[in-house]
Amino acid sequence: MNTTVRDLEPTFDNKGNPEWKTRLTAPDNSYALIKMIPDRIIPVIFVPGVMGSNLQGTGDSKDVQWLLDSKGGAAWDWALADAKHRKKHLTPSTMRVLDSGKIDPGQTGIPVEELKRRGWGEVGFMSYGSFLPWLEHVLNDFQDPTSGERFALRRNALQALVGETLLKEDEVSLSYMYRFPVYACGYNWLDSNVAAAERLGLCIDAVIQRYQNEKKKCEKVIIVTHSMGGLVARHCSEVKGHRNRIFGVVHGVMPAIGAAAVYRRFKSGTEGDKGPAMVLGNDAAKMTGVLATAPGPLQLLPTPEYGNGWLKIKDGDTEYSLPKAGDPYGEIYTVRGKWWSMAEDHLVNPLNEERNPKKRQAREDVDWVAFAYTIGRQVKPFHEEIKSQYHPNTHAFAGVDTNTRAYGTVTWTGNGGSWMRGDRSADVLNAKALDPTEINTTRTVAATLDGSGWLKAENQRYEISEPDEAGDGTVPQRSGRAVRQACRSYAEVRVGHEPAYKFAEGAEFARACRFTLRAIVKIAQEVQKTSLKYD
Repeated sequence: MNTTVRDLEPTFDNKGNPEWKTRLTAPDNSYALIKMIPDRIIPVIFVPGVMGSNLQGTGDSKDVQWLLDSKGGAAWDWALADAKHRKKHLTPSTMRVLDSGKIDPGQTGIPVEELKRRGWGEVGFMSYGSFLPWLEHVLNDFQDPTSGERFALRRNALQALVGETLLKEDEVSLSYMYRFPVYACGYNWLDSNVAAAERLGLCIDAVIQRYQNEKKKCEKVIIVTHSMGGLVARHCSEVKGHRNRIFGVVHGVMPAIGAAAVYRRFKSGTEGDKGPAMVLGNDAAKMTGVLATAPGPLQLLPTPEYGNGWLKIKDGDTEYSLPKAGDPYGEIYTVRGKWWSMAEDHLVNPLNEERNPKKRQAREDVDWVAFAYTIGRQVKPFHEEIKSQYHPNTHAFAGVDTNTRAYGTVTWTGNGGSWMRGDRSADVLNAKALDPTEINTTRTVAATLDGSGWLKAENQRYEISEPDEAGDGTVPQRSGRAVRQACRSYAEVRVGHEPAYKFAEGAEFARACRFTLRAIVKIAQEVQKTSLKYD
């Protein structure tokens, strides 16, 4: 006879399990309604981009942190750190993943203890602190399934260039029959992405095992990536053999075939806004010392698939372009002793304080061999292993906007020399650098002239270009789009690289997040091929 409904909202215990609490009251004409939460689990694991994982020092570096909690936190300390401090502490062997970063549950209702268990403290709050709770909420809004984000995607198109389709009613309904706990998997971004892929594989196995131990049905996960995290996931899935434990992958702003901005950062420091550039390293000395021994960031260099001619040197009407023969490793990355060389000898190891010239040179030689070894044994093989390798159920969005240009090509433009040169050409590629303190956007060189005449050489000043190609500020469109042929759905959105998943930044950012949500629902349909299928 009771006709009034009292909805009981669930709460969650410290292990993330739902529970419903009520109190015994005087008799009335109401009854409690509990909307059950499924115990069949499809975990969603988020993999951050380069520099997006929190790190803690080990050994002599134990008091050092790369912690992205806030603009005024530990990350800002790096804005004041010189090249020596960075070189000493920011190495693969001296840093490890830190899991105690800031966590905000938002409106998820999940205790912080459980979210830490899910890895949320491993990734930078500044970049992902709003996205993770948003995704957890919209994937687990069981209390009101007819007004949530998934329900809206039955009628709201997202203008994807591949696989554009509204969600169907039965697809949305099926997704509500499963729980999607959101995890994060940080990694030591200074180390090789091979090591990061191994860590991701262990995370996948542990998450699945956790729910099986809790007597819940769980077989596979869904992966969502940001930037370099996409390379990590590709290696984990297709090279490390974890494909059969992954339903599908959603990539966001992934540099699928690399980014020329890495070269620019070696030569001139990080481009863009002053504050973030200072934190990451705003000159060649700060960046080279770290990058030269960091396989992960080096694996973001353009691959052969990026194409020839993306590094240009302009001397008046003469233009030189590299690479020429599809070998950026030998034609650019490990070229030593040129003013345009990606890594400059004297900047590779700022801790080299030998005063004796011979000993100093010997130390530089050892450091250079180690750098070249990293390129040859870790960067090139990694590129070859993941070339055209994608999970068969891949979805992706790229940032493509002329207002957030990225380096498609990097160009050094000279001042043309003096009028006394006449029509004689200069040996620009073999010119000698004149000022070793030039570590920003300019280089002054002395170039010999061909032909005869009293003027044998001339000084020239070269300046590096600004970003030239539509993109997201870091990844140019040519690299962001390279994933398209492997995708079941693919979209291009006008978002910046670092904030790509920040829903509240604007309509385009919201579209990127909703694209990710829709892709997850689409991927989840594969559950019907597993033991999680309902009879």
